[in-house]
Amino acid sequence: MVRLTWFGQAGFVIETPSARVGIDLFLTDTEGAKKPVAALDALGQLDAVCSTHEHLDHFDAPLLGELALRQSGLRVVVPPPLRGQAEALGFGGRLEEAIVHRPITVGGDITIFPVPSCHGVNMSDAYHLGQPPGQFVGYVIKAGDIVVYHSGDTVIWATMEEDIASYGVDVALLPINGRDPFRESMGIVGNLSAEEAVEVAHRLGARVLVPMHFDAFLANPGSPDAAVRHARQFHPDLTVLVLGYLNPIDLTGHSRQGRI
Repeated sequence: MVRLTWFGQAGFVIETPSARVGIDLFLTDTEGAKKPVAALDALGQLDAVCSTHEHLDHFDAPLLGELALRQSGLRVVVPPPLRGQAEALGFGGRLEEAIVHRPITVGGDITIFPVPSCHGVNMSDAYHLGQPPGQFVGYVIKAGDIVVYHSGDTVIWATMEEDIASYGVDVALLPINGRDPFRESMGIVGNLSAEEAVEVAHRLGARVLVPMHFDAFLANPGSPDAAVRHARQFHPDLTVLVLGYLNPIDLTGHSRQGRI
């Protein structure tokens, strides 16, 4: 059993019989964003929580600080530039730096591999792989027989397929809010469009695309319908799975090992 639960925006929990891992959880009431879809207690007990980069909807400091206080066994995984902030939140010896391609084991059947992503803190430094490299990451999570790729915020970079495809991705969690000159003029660093997310999932050999990062901010939306339409027209073998909030989905059966 491998279950995936969406907590809005880019926030997910991946669960196996032995461990529960959160990624980019964002549940703090924030100006400009809609109300959080859940309170902290809805997360339950976690074994590890990962953040992909420093933006508040991916590194929710108030939430992480409360989790550090309440869950004494919780480990946090962050890119190296966030180490100091994570330590200040109370994680101390429970901190793991996300070094690209270096595995981190959680429980008996989850392995987390940090991978590159191409983003920026603001438009003055977008789009790149980080300064230093590894400032922005995604995570490939091998959970039992299922391989889940959470890209974090990203656009396509030159070696993306080379960097990610070798992990054998089954399920790709990709942003679909896109980017355009109007939003970029307001300092909003963009992401893959819905159509680009479909093409990325296809090129990586994923069986399932889960659109994310389209629902929290009114000024920065995306269209899961566009992803569904594009997949249906160009890659009908790709399943686009639009999740409901707090509704766990069993990913069993979506492994490459189950393909004919």
